[in-house]
Amino acid sequence: MNFYTLTNDHLFKKIFTEEKYLKILLFDLFGIKVNHVSYLNPELIKSNEYQKAGIVDLLLEVDDEIIILELQNIDEHNFRERLFYYQSHIVASHCLGKSKDYCDLKKIKIYALINYELSKQVEQTIHLKVEETNDLFLNKVEYKIFNLKKVSKDDPNSKYYEIINLFKNDNLEKLKNIIKNKEYQEILEKMEIYNQNREEYQKMEDIYKMMMEEKLSFSGVYRDALEEGISKGKTLGIRQGIKRGEKNKTIAIAKNMLKENVDVSLISKCTNLSMNEINALK
Repeated sequence: MNFYTLTNDHLFKKIFTEEKYLKILLFDLFGIKVNHVSYLNPELIKSNEYQKAGIVDLLLEVDDEIIILELQNIDEHNFRERLFYYQSHIVASHCLGKSKDYCDLKKIKIYALINYELSKQVEQTIHLKVEETNDLFLNKVEYKIFNLKKVSKDDPNSKYYEIINLFKNDNLEKLKNIIKNKEYQEILEKMEIYNQNREEYQKMEDIYKMMMEEKLSFSGVYRDALEEGISKGKTLGIRQGIKRGEKNKTIAIAKNMLKENVDVSLISKCTNLSMNEINALK
């Protein structure tokens, strides 16, 4: 039986819809000290009319700023586009109150935890801020990305050592020995409770299976096999086309020879068509 960690989307939401633990996460991984949090989407199911991820993992109002907190386990090769979609969707629906002036537009911050190789050139944390360079641009958007892949769970000297193990170590007994921080111990206890709850475990299991299916569909093996299949299909199609063209050309020659009253046996010898095929052309 698997022990599901914080990389499981369902468990992630279950734990961090508790404000106390959310504040710990935001501070320890993103350096954000939070006073007040409001959950704008406490529901845990991602669904909308178009089945797009416009409803993000956690949508928050933190100290009068809008924060999207997103966990990404699968490299779907559209990360920038997804972030842009989140941003535009949330700006339109949450960043400006009714009858408010556009100058009152709230700042939006997109915080993403990713669990795959985004870039080999960057460290574990990427901080992108849209700077106000002149009067045409607004300093209203900020991105912070924490790459779980860049931090080892085996380095006790890392400042992320304990919290990274809560994400990446699926051995409960080892976790109990690693986690010394009192607040992290509370999170681990919650994780254990959810793993032992049959209904919650099934939900985590469903998420895991779905993630594995997505991982397979976006894996290099799948893409390579698909590209190879397409290439072979094209080659086969070309060969079949050439064969069909040659056959049609041969038939045309045989028809012309028949018009000239050439003997059928000679036509057969010249074109490699059978006597029956040639007689059928008459």
